Amino acid sequence: MFARLAVLKRSLRTTLALGIGEWFFALFLFAGYYKADPRLSFIQRYIDLTLLFLLLSFLVFLYRLLRGFLTQKVPAGFVKVAIFYLLLASCFLGGLLITQGEGYGFDKAMRFVMLTGWAFFGTAFLITDYLSLRRFSWAIVIISTVMAIDALSNYPGVGKVSFVTALGSNYIALARAGGFGLLANLAFLLPTERKLLIKLCLWITAVLQLWATLSAGARGPVLTLLLSFLVFFTLSVRGFPHLKVDRFAWRLSIVVLVVVLLIGIVGQGFFPTLTFRMQVLLTGLGDSAVQRLNFYGEAIKLWASSPLWGVGIGGFATAVTGNVFARAYPHNIILELGAETGLLGVLFFVAMVWMAFSIGFAALRNSGRFARATVRYLLVAGCFALLNAMVSGDINDNRMLFTLVGLLSCTPRFQASIAAKGIVGQLRHSSSATNRLKEAQV
Repeated sequence: MFARLAVLKRSLRTTLALGIGEWFFALFLFAGYYKADPRLSFIQRYIDLTLLFLLLSFLVFLYRLLRGFLTQKVPAGFVKVAIFYLLLASCFLGGLLITQGEGYGFDKAMRFVMLTGWAFFGTAFLITDYLSLRRFSWAIVIISTVMAIDALSNYPGVGKVSFVTALGSNYIALARAGGFGLLANLAFLLPTERKLLIKLCLWITAVLQLWATLSAGARGPVLTLLLSFLVFFTLSVRGFPHLKVDRFAWRLSIVVLVVVLLIGIVGQGFFPTLTFRMQVLLTGLGDSAVQRLNFYGEAIKLWASSPLWGVGIGGFATAVTGNVFARAYPHNIILELGAETGLLGVLFFVAMVWMAFSIGFAALRNSGRFARATVRYLLVAGCFALLNAMVSGDINDNRMLFTLVGLLSCTPRFQASIAAKGIVGQLRHSSSATNRLKEAQV
């Protein structure tokens, strides 16, 4: 009896350690979207939720490392991309020596090294194979769906113009979470899922995520989501000049067409805030767009004043507000890096992104049907994150971009895990694919 209990306990501990790290990692990445919720104040009062899930996900990594579960080597492509990340981090730390905004600048640099750093390196240490990526994607879908459900209680009503928020976050966070969840859903989980009941659940969550994204009232995430779906359909076409379209993408295009027609008919009533703000953008830009254009101009001036080194981390905020502790940024990651780290920082960042996407596109060309869906998802989600970083938030707000850069750098690892020991067949036909993959790795 005691022997069986010991085996059961050991098995449970191993299962939790192997399966929960990706969830902790996703909760860490999206903590800024929900930690301001008053219902979570009993935790937030004692420890910041971002730091809590960073610590928990890091402890899972250490457990896996010490127990010998991390048997795969870190892909060479990831190592090359990581070198550029470290060079960019050195620009941040070096920028503290010349900045006029020491207060905000120090906080920003430490966040980039610790929080954004783990968002990048955690992909290589925690998301080690295809099934691990699926668990991570499921976590994103669940988080975005929970936010969408909570947003229902904040919906002002049909025809009423008001931003919609969820879990104490802002409207941009809700739209971004909905976008990431929708892409994980439609671009990855649904095309690779075989169980009818789970497919039905995924379609329901997709409806909720789409509703949340459109009702929030944020223009940037909606426009970047549209562009990302265009990338998805483009990557689903192959075989020039005899073109072939992925079967799921073809069916999804019909669904998208129907949804677009429905939104065109009822969108003004159900999504009045987004409709109104789009009209303002097209007719007179609006205060928000004008302010961001002014920020762009200020960032360009600062970059021109010190083209190579920039004005130091946090220097943009000080130049705009006159306060060394104020938080401000241009809402464009290239201009932000140019103003504060100069040409060096921009080149290191562009090299990171270029190399990661190059690895992804190379893997897409050399992938079979099943692996192709995985790589296509990472490319599309990476585009969504990159486009969002061009119009909203500062570099640490866009840490999901660094996560996806890391995942794209590891695409050969996902290809190998799918091909190993007949995993494709198991994923399609077996309900115990997770256990078999673990056995194949040991």
